[in-house]
Amino acid sequence: MDHILNRPWLILSSYRWTRISVFTTFYFAQGIPIGLFTVAMPIYLANTDHSIQEISVYGATIGLPWAFKLIVGPFMDRFTFLPMGFRRPWVITTQSGLVLSMFLFALVSLPGAPSLLSLIAFGFLCNVFSASQDVATDGMAIDILHDDERGKANAFMAFGQTMGFSSFGAVSGYLLVAFNVATTAAVATMVIGLIWLVAIVTRERPGEKMLPWTPGKTAEVAHRRDPTFMSIFQDLLKVVFLPMSLILVFMELFYRMRDGVALAVIPKYASDVLSISTDEYSYFVGIVGIVSAVIGVMVGPFIDKFGAKRFVILALSAGVVVHLIAWFIQATGEATVTASCIDAFAWACLNLKPTLTTMATLYVVLSIVGQVIFVTTIAIFMTICWQQVSATQFAIYMSLANLSRTVGGALFAIVAEYLDWSLNFLLMAVLLGIATIIVSFFNPQSHREQLAKLDNAET
Repeated sequence: MDHILNRPWLILSSYRWTRISVFTTFYFAQGIPIGLFTVAMPIYLANTDHSIQEISVYGATIGLPWAFKLIVGPFMDRFTFLPMGFRRPWVITTQSGLVLSMFLFALVSLPGAPSLLSLIAFGFLCNVFSASQDVATDGMAIDILHDDERGKANAFMAFGQTMGFSSFGAVSGYLLVAFNVATTAAVATMVIGLIWLVAIVTRERPGEKMLPWTPGKTAEVAHRRDPTFMSIFQDLLKVVFLPMSLILVFMELFYRMRDGVALAVIPKYASDVLSISTDEYSYFVGIVGIVSAVIGVMVGPFIDKFGAKRFVILALSAGVVVHLIAWFIQATGEATVTASCIDAFAWACLNLKPTLTTMATLYVVLSIVGQVIFVTTIAIFMTICWQQVSATQFAIYMSLANLSRTVGGALFAIVAEYLDWSLNFLLMAVLLGIATIIVSFFNPQSHREQLAKLDNAET
């Protein structure tokens, strides 16, 4: 067994496809609680007579751990056990917490259908460990991946997360209807447990310990061995407030606020307007997500070749168009506007109605667009990180992005009762439009020059 576990192909730094495959697997694990709590559960709540405001509060609350990943980042930069790798001990720890929390959710749900408060509590707890695992995985990816493979690797990592929440979203939709919440959580626990074994048997670099009590030693690699919280904070101030960094933060603010609105609007629309059941919705979202994930992987190599900025602008613009079409045909169906009001869209929407086929088609396009945005934004944020504080810096970006989604959902809950379906779609189009305008000002070369100056100042 030791002979097998010490094979070079189990070392992340040794083989490109080993590290890409392992990172993809870790992202798949993150997708499992997303599939349960963010894909299947909102439509489950919508079909059990919960209001759009309740679903908005649910979505905003369980998403909070993803918004506060920045709290975890400094601890991962400050406290390490280098004989087992720079980030891997944290991956194992957070993955263990995710397995345990999902197992507890299954146990608590055994007596019967859990209350909304219970769903919120365990959704929050599972996301604490899932989000923390994400920080550790991202830090490891920034540290291990080569510059010329980040676009491809991020495409596969996004593919892994999307496959995770798409497949388990579909599975959860079936299990919730055919069995119960406890069975659904038990299945999630088993799958996450298998992925936990991947973190155990792989190592970052040759010669490192597999577990604290096994043979091995610290690999010879240039890492900061003794950072303090103060030094981490000082370095973050130097890099996070650079102009290009702020541009990306504000772009992500408006894009993710749209996600917060969509988390409540889309499942409630599917339930109330299109009369789609929990299992039908989850299955459809799952299949579409898988297709989108495959397309995202195909796009990955082109991101490295042509640049992430071009792709994110095109994808955001396409998202604006899709939402405007949805707004137009829904408004026309409600007879609140006439075709003459929006001549630019009349040719595209003349014969379209807010039917199941039409809205499902728009959702498919939007899902593909969203996957491209997901892949490209991760790649962009990784490229602007400073290696001195990469885990914390990247965690801050992702935390602010997820906080924006929570803010969007919370603000929408306040005004949801005053908006009809067409205005909901228009609101999301406006948010994406603002994000598109902001990111057009991003200049990666300028940021690279700023990072070079910081490196020179450190030497």
